[in-house]
This record gives sequence, structure tokens and C-alpha cells, in this order.
Amino acid sequence: MEKRVLALMAASLLAAWAGYHYIHGMEADEVVRKLAGMRVSLELYRQEYRRLPASFRETLKAGVLEEAPALKLSRHLKVSSVKDTPSMLIKDTGSWAYVNDPKDPNFGLIYIDCAHKDEKGRYWSEF
Repeated sequence: MEKRVLALMAASLLAAWAGYHYIHGMEADEVVRKLAGMRVSLELYRQEYRRLPASFRETLKAGVLEEAPALKLSRHLKVSSVKDTPSMLIKDTGSWAYVNDPKDPNFGLIYIDCAHKDEKGRYWSEF
């Protein structure tokens, strides 16, 4: 009986922690700093190769950026990847996204694919 109670308490604490972690995310200043760093890596790539990459992974392969930084937004799971997309279409994945279609006017833009607002009421996708 005691083991069952302890297991139930442990499961409850774990569920509470998971719920808290899911609801809360990084603060906007930290997210924007990481986004700015990735934009700098794209500019360094452009200066070195005289073009923007067809996929964000090319910046990683070229060694311009070691890895995509972790992103944890409220109501989203933590991710450390960049999704290539043909246009800036918000799908609310809670991840980084890179416009990789040279025909799109936003080609080369890295943005935050989230339809929610930050703690100051700004949409994440506006940064």
C-alpha cells in the first residue's frame, strides 16, 4: 500500500512538472538573442559563399553555426532544429523556420513559427 501511495505521489509530481514545463517557455529577450545569432550565421554564410543557403542545414555543414539553439515557447515542446519552408507560413509548430524558396520575397528569412504571443503581447512570428 505504501509503495502504491509513493508511486502515485511521484506520478502526480511528474505530471505537475510536465504541465508547468509545457505551459511556460523562454522569455522573449532570450529567444530574440538566439534568433539574432542565427540571422548573423546566415549573413556570414552569405558573405562567404556569395549566396543564401538553400537549406538552413547548409550553415551547420559549413561550420558557420555549430547547431541550432534550443527553443522552448509556451504551449510548445522544446526543439533544437530549423524547419525549411517555401514561404513564411505560420503553422504554429513552436520551432525555428527558414524560408528556402529563392522565388519567395522572404527567401533567407529565419523566423519563429508560432501563432502565440510573448509575455509582452507581441506575436512570436513578428520577430
